[in-house]
Amino acid sequence: MKLKVCQLHGPFRGESCPICGSEGKLLLNDWELEAISRIITGILRHFPEKFGVQLDEKGWAKIDDITEGIKNKERKFRWLKAQHVESFILTDPKGRFQMDPMERKVRAVYGHSINVDLSDLPKDNIPDKLFYAIVPEEEEFITEIGIKPGERKWVHLSKSYEEAYIAGRHRSEDPLVLEINAKDAIENGVEIHRATKTIYISKDIPPAFIKKARKRHVEVPEEELKEIEMEKKRREEKERRRMEEEGDIE
Repeated sequence: MKLKVCQLHGPFRGESCPICGSEGKLLLNDWELEAISRIITGILRHFPEKFGVQLDEKGWAKIDDITEGIKNKERKFRWLKAQHVESFILTDPKGRFQMDPMERKVRAVYGHSINVDLSDLPKDNIPDKLFYAIVPEEEEFITEIGIKPGERKWVHLSKSYEEAYIAGRHRSEDPLVLEINAKDAIENGVEIHRATKTIYISKDIPPAFIKKARKRHVEVPEEELKEIEMEKKRREEKERRRMEEEGDIE
C-alpha cells in the first residue's frame, strides 16, 4: 500500500484520498513504506541507539532525530524528510504510535523490548473483559504464576477474542486464548492502561483473574497471514545465522 498526501486533506494510504478521491502526491511506494515501517518501529521499540536516536524515559523521540538517523544509517533513504516520518505516523492503521505535533516528537505505545515508562497512558474506559493468547504449552505455567512480560516489557492484552487469536498466530499455529477479568483485576489494584482502541497493557496479570476462553473459530485475514509467514521466515533466517556463527551447521 502506498503512502500519499492530498493537498487538501493531508496524508493517506492507498491509491486515492478517502475524503475527496484525489490521486494525491506519492510520498512512499509499497516497498519504501514497508521498509520505513520496520525501521521506525525498531527505533521506537527496540534499538534507538543503532540509529543515533535517544528516547526519553517515557519513550519519546524527536522526529528530526529519527529522520536524520535513518538518512545517516540507510543510504537508500538519504532523501528522507521529516514529512515522510510524520505522514507514516499519522496514517499508521494499527495506531501503534503517539505523536506530539507541538514538540515534534513521537513514541510507540506498545511492543517495547527496552524499558520505557508508559504509566501515563490512560486508565479509563477499560473493557470488563480482555483477552490474551498463549501457546498451549504455557497454560499450566500461567495458571500458577499469572501473565508476566516476556521479551516485551509490558503484557499486551486484546479487546476481543478474535484480535487475541490473530496476535497469537504470530507465535503458534493454534494459540490458546485466555479471558482476563479486567474489571475485577482493576478493582483489586492491577493497573491496566489503554494503548490503542484495541490494545491494553499491564505490568502483570495475577492468575486469579485469568481463565480459558471459550474456543471459537477465527478467520485470519489474508494480509495478516502473509505477515505471519514473513515473520516466520525472518525468525528461521535469524536462527540459521546464529547456528552458523556458533558452528552448529556448516
